[in-house]
Amino acid sequence: MLNFMKTTLIYLIFPPLCPVCKEIVDERGEFCPDCIKKIWFMHFEKNFPEILDEVFCLTKYHGGTQNLLLKLKFEKKLSALLPIKKILSMVADDENLKKFIAQADFAVFVPLHEKRFKERGYNQTDLIFRDFLTEKNLPIENFLIRKKSTPKLYKFDFPERKKFLEDAFEVVEGANLNGKKILLLDDIFTTGATASECARVLKNHGAEKVFVLTFATASNF
Repeated sequence: MLNFMKTTLIYLIFPPLCPVCKEIVDERGEFCPDCIKKIWFMHFEKNFPEILDEVFCLTKYHGGTQNLLLKLKFEKKLSALLPIKKILSMVADDENLKKFIAQADFAVFVPLHEKRFKERGYNQTDLIFRDFLTEKNLPIENFLIRKKSTPKLYKFDFPERKKFLEDAFEVVEGANLNGKKILLLDDIFTTGATASECARVLKNHGAEKVFVLTFATASNF
């Protein structure tokens, strides 16, 4: 009874709020129905570089998800992970997503350069997807290294991004990719320049296919 009263009091003083509009919701990290409709966009991407085999996106990089990812990447707000993982839990049983993931032998995430990793303290894509894929029994391998530091790419178009990313990635020594089907993880899919450069390196080392799973898409929708 005491615990129930304590929980009720906390709820009344600090009710769970939608991370976007601050409307009261049932659970912490949950979006209200209106806000989830604005970002919901689970689909196969149609326009992407040919070197990629398939691209599956979970949300729009818009409003709520944009704010969450910016807080996670640039403000070191780990609290943004709670609503992000709530979204992942909502899509976990989607048949298209399950079949998409099941194609892969293992996953790799787009790596950060050592300098950027030290500044941030973590790779946000790893934090977003690791627990989710562990529950689906898909291993995540650290087979990619970002050997060249690049500027923040959001201001540049595809050709400019490709130029900055040339020779930016390499596969770790001893990694066996021959004939492997790899799920490449990224937080945001925009032009596909980063993913395509990672895929080029992976396929040059023997990977058969590279699929991309991204939390949000900023391409035209």
